[in-house]
Amino acid sequence: MKSNFKVLLVYPNLPLMLVPPLAVALFTRIIKNNGYKVDLFDTTEYIDFDGDMSPKNRVKYLQARDFDEKDLGVTIKTGLLKDYKSKVLSYRPDVIMYVAVVEDVFKKCIQMIDEIHEYETPSIMGGVFPSVAPEKCLSYANVKYVGIGEGENIVIDFIDSIYEGRDINNINGIAYKNIIDGSIVKNQASKLVDIEKVLPDYSLFSKERFYRPMGGNILKSMPLETYRGCPYQCTYCNSPAQRNDSRDRIKKLQLTNKTESYSNNFLRRKDMNYLSNEIRKTIKEYKPELFYFVDDAFMARPKEEMNLFCKMYDEFKVPFWFNTRPENCNIEILSELKKVGCYRISFGIECGNEEFRIKTLGRKGSNEDIVNWFDIISKAQIPFSVNLIIGFPGETRDNVMETIELTRKIKGFDSLTISIFTPYHGTPLRSIAVKNNWLDDDVITVHTTSSSLLNMPPPFLSKEDIDNLMRVVPLYVYFDKKEWNNIFKIEQLSEDWEGLYEHYSYLYKKDFLGEDIKKSVIKSSTTGCSSDPKNAI
Repeated sequence: MKSNFKVLLVYPNLPLMLVPPLAVALFTRIIKNNGYKVDLFDTTEYIDFDGDMSPKNRVKYLQARDFDEKDLGVTIKTGLLKDYKSKVLSYRPDVIMYVAVVEDVFKKCIQMIDEIHEYETPSIMGGVFPSVAPEKCLSYANVKYVGIGEGENIVIDFIDSIYEGRDINNINGIAYKNIIDGSIVKNQASKLVDIEKVLPDYSLFSKERFYRPMGGNILKSMPLETYRGCPYQCTYCNSPAQRNDSRDRIKKLQLTNKTESYSNNFLRRKDMNYLSNEIRKTIKEYKPELFYFVDDAFMARPKEEMNLFCKMYDEFKVPFWFNTRPENCNIEILSELKKVGCYRISFGIECGNEEFRIKTLGRKGSNEDIVNWFDIISKAQIPFSVNLIIGFPGETRDNVMETIELTRKIKGFDSLTISIFTPYHGTPLRSIAVKNNWLDDDVITVHTTSSSLLNMPPPFLSKEDIDNLMRVVPLYVYFDKKEWNNIFKIEQLSEDWEGLYEHYSYLYKKDFLGEDIKKSVIKSSTTGCSSDPKNAI
């Protein structure tokens, strides 16, 4: 009976990355709807392989307001592999599915697979990394199958094939190793899914998993997808690679199956009536305090559609966060978004060298445009953060200082996030780094607050240069230039740098991030001086 056939979903996550993934919730619903039993093993609370947790690093590097994981109800755990093996032994799944695997957690996922390989349970790995680098995933001995692209169809086809005793190798959308010669076989694509077909089911997650720090508060947050795909071609992001691969594979599917109709439009947006129904059901079932829109660029849609969203969402007024691009914004829409509950927005600038940003990163807009866009954005008085990246292939310290200078001209942000460039598989910038011998092609990345993986010669930034800049970029942005000599001492790790760093960090946290810090501060004639007004919350 299907009700006795057990599926184990495994989510290998970075520690304390707290918003539950949409993929797990969608697969849970699909598996239940098809009559199978399903359970979840989630690694979010384990720190065995990730002592320098990305959320805590954000606090360490002055990019987020401090929080205590106890306030989130989270229990930090060790013993991941032991607990995972115990779960497999007690649950005895018929199928194991490693879900939402990104490159940052791939090595952890491999260790989990190796830990239970003796049981020979059929398994498949899916997510961004298997989709863009299936050959690399399958080069590991105990990885037998990977899913490429969207998983909703693959998941149920894989489970059905095992339950019914059919040949797994015939499933569309998977890749596997040929047992005869070891070659990699990539099957034809699975159809693009209808994103209005399945409502997510988050019932396998513990209630603590929905709480996350946001803007100095801890809120029960629910992810929500309003569209899938990204219209942009940023060279540091692997979203374009997924979209382009999907388009090419669907075209091949169209050629071989001419009697059927296939859509190759990877960018799909939900109808507002459907979205309204999904929001209403989510509120009724989970009572969220915040919606966390997972769209790549929420406002990259026609103005008419944004107006429809605002009219639709006015019924709910649950606060929400989203990520978008500054060029998508206008004061009329931002004002309406604020009225219906927009709590925070995140914007990526990434780089302040105009030519590098446009030609190398694929981001449109001059520096003057960016400043003007944010002048408009700040007038809406919605709290927002600005995201930067340092350590790009071919980047110099002067380039980073250009990024700092541009950021100082931007009005209104209350949080600044800096990431170290991560050479993800499937991105053009990774290929550039490999071509220039700045990166070994076998390297698999870790999270974006870890040290740089590039080995660039002068005049480009070294790993040490990037680590040192990571520490001080917020200080250069925030403090008056008369303080820059002291900040430069911190950057260069001069003899007294630790005392200076404690001093400026204290002022930054107190005056910019608005933290209530109850400790003594180094007596000094210097004071924090914001280069632009900030709307701290």
